[in-house]
Amino acid sequence: MEFTKKLLRPGVVVLALTGSVRVGPNCQQIEKALEEIIQHDGTWVVFDLTGVSFIDSAGIGTVIRGLTKLKKLGGTLRLAGVKGMVEGVLKLTRIDRTIEIFPTAEEAAQDLPLAAKA
Repeated sequence: MEFTKKLLRPGVVVLALTGSVRVGPNCQQIEKALEEIIQHDGTWVVFDLTGVSFIDSAGIGTVIRGLTKLKKLGGTLRLAGVKGMVEGVLKLTRIDRTIEIFPTAEEAAQDLPLAAKA
């Protein structure tokens, strides 16, 4: 798994993930990246999953922990680009009812407030 971070505007960050999000180092990398985003960039985060082909239960747990952490800080987590197997898993686990999902990262970030730093 690889990821890139993009600051869309002050306080709003897109973390674009590619590959598989699975138990072990993948989830740890995402959690570390989220901590860095919170410390330096803000609490409005979009996980762009366009390039993700697989997610397991540990990956789902990482997403939920991220949402919980960001909400406690007054922010939120949104998902974008969900398709295929990943979309199926999110629907099966009903995560799609907990986290807002958008077709693109830009659409996910469109109505987020400016400069909502932690």
